[in-house]
Amino acid sequence: MDKFVVFLLCLCLTVGGVIHLYDNIVDGFLPYDFAPGWLNMYWSALGLLDLLAVYLLIKHRRTGLVLVLLIMLSSVGFNSYAHYGLGIFESSGQLQWQTLLLGFSIGVSIWLWNSQKNRHSRQIFR
Repeated sequence: MDKFVVFLLCLCLTVGGVIHLYDNIVDGFLPYDFAPGWLNMYWSALGLLDLLAVYLLIKHRRTGLVLVLLIMLSSVGFNSYAHYGLGIFESSGQLQWQTLLLGFSIGVSIWLWNSQKNRHSRQIFR
């Protein structure tokens, strides 16, 4: 069951990372010019950070879990500020999905951290 949960986290992070990388490739580096510079840099960096988290979840699960939680906490926090503070987003739908994924990530991280299989194997697809 833990392999399936790690797969779900990897899938969500891969989708997010690919979207941010696509934006950087198609629209150029720092494509979110409607946002403040620091937020533009953060969103641009998420492409690589999300994919790094996928790699770490597969190879070094605990390190990957820490990075996933840092990414999700900062992403929900910054996107909440962008939506409610700056009024950048018209709809809060994406933010609600990210908040749901944050809750899921927190819940399963506690379980995956203490997983017995984690102590014997560092590969999820074995």
